[in-house]
Amino acid sequence: MRHSISIRVLSLVASLLIITAYSTDSACGAEKISQGSTLPGFRLDATDDPAAKEYLGLKNLKSFVISQISAKFIIIEFFSLYCPICQKQAPMANKIHKIIQQDPELSKNIKIIGIGAGNNLREIDTYKTTLRISFPLFTDTDFTVYKKIGEPRTPFTILATTKGKVLLTHSGVVEDIDEFIGKVKKIHGQH
Repeated sequence: MRHSISIRVLSLVASLLIITAYSTDSACGAEKISQGSTLPGFRLDATDDPAAKEYLGLKNLKSFVISQISAKFIIIEFFSLYCPICQKQAPMANKIHKIIQQDPELSKNIKIIGIGAGNNLREIDTYKTTLRISFPLFTDTDFTVYKKIGEPRTPFTILATTKGKVLLTHSGVVEDIDEFIGKVKKIHGQH
C-alpha cells in the first residue's frame, strides 16, 4: 500500500513538473513593463572601458542614468549569464548592434547596452568574453534595476527614448532580426 502511494505521489509530482514546463514561456520570470510605459529611474555604475564610454558619450562619471547617454534612443538587453535562452539571444543582440552601427542615421541616434540581472562584474565579463558581446554590459548584482522594471522574463529587450518612454519590448529570443530592425527603423522615423 505504501509503495503504491509513493508511486502515485511521484507520478503526480512528475505530471505537475511536465505541465509547468509546457505552460510557461521558455524564459524565466514575469513580464511587467510594456510599450507606452515609462522606464523607472535607476543608476548604473559607469564602465572603465574607454571605448564604451565614448560609444555612450559618457565622460568621467562614476555612475549614470539613461538620460545621460548621448543618443535619442536606447536598446536595453536584460540577460543573465545563467540563462540558456539569453545565450541563444546573444548572437541576435550582436547582429542588431552591428546593423545599427552600420547605418549612419541609426548609429547616431540609437545605443545598445546590456544589464546583467543578478550578475556581478566577473559574471558579465564572462558573458561578454564567452559570447563576444559587442556592446557595453553593466551589472545589476542585487537585481535593483530588474525589480524596478517588474522582473520580466530574460532575455528581455526594451527600446526606449533616453528620456524614458518605452517604445517597444520583446521577451525571449529575437527570432526575426529583419522584423525587429524594421520596427526600430519605423519608430526611429516617427520620433
